[in-house]
Amino acid sequence: MKKRFRNWYKSEKGQSIVEFAIILPIMVVLFTVPIDFFRYINTRTLLCSSASESISQIGYGSIQSGTLSSDVLQLITSTYGDRVDTGRVNVLANPVSTTKHDYTYFVYSSAKANDDPSHYWDQFEERPSSYQCADIEVQISYEMKPITFWGSLYLGDSFVVETPMYTRSVYTGGYTP
Repeated sequence: MKKRFRNWYKSEKGQSIVEFAIILPIMVVLFTVPIDFFRYINTRTLLCSSASESISQIGYGSIQSGTLSSDVLQLITSTYGDRVDTGRVNVLANPVSTTKHDYTYFVYSSAKANDDPSHYWDQFEERPSSYQCADIEVQISYEMKPITFWGSLYLGDSFVVETPMYTRSVYTGGYTP
């Protein structure tokens, strides 16, 4: 009996199962913790890209008609609709201010033409001009729900992914006296 007990005691047949049972919970935790954080970072990158692209495509017609937010949402839907649930996208877009910019441009004048290359700029007339532009701001937010236990533990039942405020000047009109 002692010999049998000694053989059983020295046997290592169940060692790998015990090691696996100890390591498995640690591996599950290590693999599930970053899932929701990756989703947050991926969604934020996607929203920043969509905000940047949509603000570059917005024209003055959207400001005049008052459909700035819906036009931005439509651009997001057409470009990123397969990657984002547009029902959970919230667009904050509004015109901030309209400003007039004065500048001077130069026009060639044949009356001032001369053949002297050292006085080349004397052949041009200065003309004052101006244009108007409206500054618009766009910010996109998106509500997400965590899919893992760890995400809901640290992030709550839902969390909001938000882009920074993007600003762009949109040309609104030409010469104004």
